[in-house]
Amino acid sequence: MDFIAGAKTNPEPYKSWFNFHNMKISYLFLFCTLIVGCAGHITNNQPKLVYEDGYHFGHLNKSIIQEHDAYTWFPKQYDNYQPMLEKIDTNALNETNIVVFMGTWCHDSKREVPRLYKILDGINYDYSKFEIIGLKKNKTGYFKDYSKFNVKNTPTIIFFQNKREIGRIIEKPKKSLESNIQKILNEVK
Repeated sequence: MDFIAGAKTNPEPYKSWFNFHNMKISYLFLFCTLIVGCAGHITNNQPKLVYEDGYHFGHLNKSIIQEHDAYTWFPKQYDNYQPMLEKIDTNALNETNIVVFMGTWCHDSKREVPRLYKILDGINYDYSKFEIIGLKKNKTGYFKDYSKFNVKNTPTIIFFQNKREIGRIIEKPKKSLESNIQKILNEVK
């Protein structure tokens, strides 16, 4: 081995290799940890909404159906409807959870869902207790099985209190949406 005067030599060359090797292992461990951590996170965030063939399927909300260019029916129905809020016990309705199964392709849904939103907006309903699901034309879910709800027609508006179904409105109300809602609320008292 040639020595050059004044040059620094490393008396333990294996230590630098060892440190480089440890650094590679550390980076590999960090990379694997990130991949495994992200993979678990990704599987929990599966899609809940899809727009296909001109219709939405999955978890909907008011802004999706109100603001979509293809759904001109929503603002027309919402704006033209004059709810009779005095016919509803608003305190009882605010204590009620609501699940709506609709089809953005269904003419009854296009009429009743904007009206329901107008009623709920009028009483300042807490939408954290509200869920709206866009079904396929065969009345099944796109991402999830909703068969336990036995939905045969859309819209089906189901009312719950204390996690127990207290009533439902199917397709269209017999009189008015408000009177049917109140009839359901009266049956609980």
